[in-house]
Amino acid sequence: MGARAIISDVHSNIEALEAVLKDIDAQGITQIACLGDVVGYGPNPRDCILHMKEFEFCIRGNHEDALLFLATDFNLEAARSIEWTRGQLNSKTHDKTENHGMWNFLGDLTDRREEDGCLFVHGSPRMPTREYIRPSDIHDSEKMDEIFSLLDRVCFCGHTHEPGIFTEDGKFLFPKMLKDNTYKLAGKKCIVNVGSVGQSRDRDNRSCYAIYDGDTISFRRVEYDFKKTMQKIAATKELPSHLALRLKDGR
Repeated sequence: MGARAIISDVHSNIEALEAVLKDIDAQGITQIACLGDVVGYGPNPRDCILHMKEFEFCIRGNHEDALLFLATDFNLEAARSIEWTRGQLNSKTHDKTENHGMWNFLGDLTDRREEDGCLFVHGSPRMPTREYIRPSDIHDSEKMDEIFSLLDRVCFCGHTHEPGIFTEDGKFLFPKMLKDNTYKLAGKKCIVNVGSVGQSRDRDNRSCYAIYDGDTISFRRVEYDFKKTMQKIAATKELPSHLALRLKDGR
């Protein structure tokens, strides 16, 4: 296979997504996969969904679950953004056929994909849209041993917005710990969190995504106009202002 860009957690941030797509194109990469949470939090869900339709594949995240079903386990801010997003996708100012197409696209998303020894999920192999695998989980050997037992070779995930690599021998490697932000596979299993395009949470406000070529995994950071996204959120009274403020600090 050729190199593939793997993105996750766009969260309706069109400025971030388009900056990342531009960077992907500059690398000469045409295959793009998304690990879910296209929607939620941000101000441009429709625009982001339209981009997803052009990708190689996209899987379902917990925010898609909440949008399609119920946001019963979401905090107030996340639940408010889902309700606002639902209204945007039912907007009477847009053609009904377009609205239906977006809902059908979301409804057809699967929660996992497997190919060539790679598993693609939003959260974890045990609970594809819900379970978090955090860096601190390297100290929970029971949890990590069970998760690794479900892998053939590599698992790609998002959900925590914290990029890095979990190794089979109980380590978590932040991208900055890797030479040239690149990890070379050496026959051992690993779990790769590709980070977040639209709402970074590792104190770096740049978008993050990963490139996988079958032998190596490289992390890339991309600057985008987060101030523009912040202004859009601030101008939308239904979206909590905190969702704008966190973009500046990457938290």
